[in-house]
Amino acid sequence: MAMDGYGLLLLIPVMMLLAALPSTSVALVVVRSARLGVVHGLWVAVGIVVADLLFAALALWGMTELAQQLGGFFALVRIAAGIWLVWFGISLIRSRGTALQARPITGSSKTVSFLAGLAVTLGDIKAIVFYASLFPLFVDMHAPDVAHLVAVLLITVFSVGGVKAVYALLAQRISRRSNPRLQQPLSIAAGCTLVGAGAWLVTRP
Repeated sequence: MAMDGYGLLLLIPVMMLLAALPSTSVALVVVRSARLGVVHGLWVAVGIVVADLLFAALALWGMTELAQQLGGFFALVRIAAGIWLVWFGISLIRSRGTALQARPITGSSKTVSFLAGLAVTLGDIKAIVFYASLFPLFVDMHAPDVAHLVAVLLITVFSVGGVKAVYALLAQRISRRSNPRLQQPLSIAAGCTLVGAGAWLVTRP
């Protein structure tokens, strides 16, 4: 399936919703911003976006190569990716939400904040599995369009960076009122989104 304008529009809220999920990276943005200022939170967000772009590029390149090498057998890979998305979505729905926590990061320079965001995201190996599972929904891996691939990377910057920036700006309020009960509806919404995406990926012709 080649990605069209509708696919692009659909990808944006999906990625924004998933980027908003409570996670170590979100906690790091909130903590650095609350303790050292919004600028530090934004630099953490930049580091996160750079790492996400690396994962996204690797996933796009890897899945494209795999599709070209396997030909028709790529359908099996697509089905496996869909099953993984369904499993991950169900695990999110069943989770009860957890308070935002981040490991203490020493150093108060903007470089430290950037490297902290980069390192935290690069350490999340399942991120590349997620990207490799998500992008076949929107890109024809057998005949990828360069413009569409670039658009996906730009959407990654806009969606992930935008959401993390909002967390940085609202850090003081979030750090005071962080409540696992408020995080559960977000996890359920993201889980349902992933289950639906995975099911469609498995069943589509």
